[in-house]
Amino acid sequence: MTNIILATTNTALNELEVVNQAKQKLNDNGWVLLRGFDASLPKFSELLKHFCHELTFDPAREFADKSSQKVNAGIDAVGLHIENGNTPFPPNLVAFYSEKSAKQGSQTTLCDGAELFQNMSAQLQQAWQQTVTVSRRLPSHLWRQYVVNQHPEVNCLAEVTEKHLADFIAINQDQRGKINPDDSLDYALDIQPCLPIKGLANEGAGKGAFKAESQTEQFAFANALLGPSFNYEKPNYSFANGQPVSEALMKQTAELAEKYTQEIQWQDGDIVVINNKRVLHGRRAITGNLSDRALFIGMGY
Repeated sequence: MTNIILATTNTALNELEVVNQAKQKLNDNGWVLLRGFDASLPKFSELLKHFCHELTFDPAREFADKSSQKVNAGIDAVGLHIENGNTPFPPNLVAFYSEKSAKQGSQTTLCDGAELFQNMSAQLQQAWQQTVTVSRRLPSHLWRQYVVNQHPEVNCLAEVTEKHLADFIAINQDQRGKINPDDSLDYALDIQPCLPIKGLANEGAGKGAFKAESQTEQFAFANALLGPSFNYEKPNYSFANGQPVSEALMKQTAELAEKYTQEIQWQDGDIVVINNKRVLHGRRAITGNLSDRALFIGMGY
């Protein structure tokens, strides 16, 4: 697998040289696996600084430290998706660190959305190049925590007002929201299921941020339509004309994606870094004990 960087074959490289190699593989392939580097949660958090100038967090996840969160999505298989794809600001990059790896099952799945799009029929490409509306009801604590994460003037749930929510809604013309009497939020967001591929380039040692280069004519199927709703109410998907996205269309896409899906059989200490605007990820079902697995996530821009 050309996407792996092994410590045993890079003993002469320093940390920044490894990071630069990883960024090149991200540019070329959309993801990279770092294996054998004696990783730890603090080292994972430090590594994130080389890739992200701003971190972002999921309000439904528990924090592991200031930079990363715990991954807990039950034991069932998880469909392919980009992280936070049903939010207005999905991160550019997502990374996973496996502190403790399951001996069987729970493989992470990866599918290059660019390769998937290229191998779609013209009919399927046309269907997914339409705008899709994601709508669902968010409980009070989740939408309020998301506003806390995004709004510079609030620090806790109790401080969030309707004005803060309105401020947040106003920064993206593709989203809408209405508070219900029980303080839940009926939320809707217009998304583009296929995103133009943008290059990711080094900005130099120590700066650790990605720089978007000029857009190409290539597209990637990059969204959360096939993915999970473990921590959230299952969303409804519809096209701009109001027609619901059919289960048949979703099934056809999922079956095609499986043909271009790779698996990562985790080893303790592995780190995977993914271009979240290009590569979909998911997980096979966990067949062993949940206590045999400890996975952490970091993401940002």
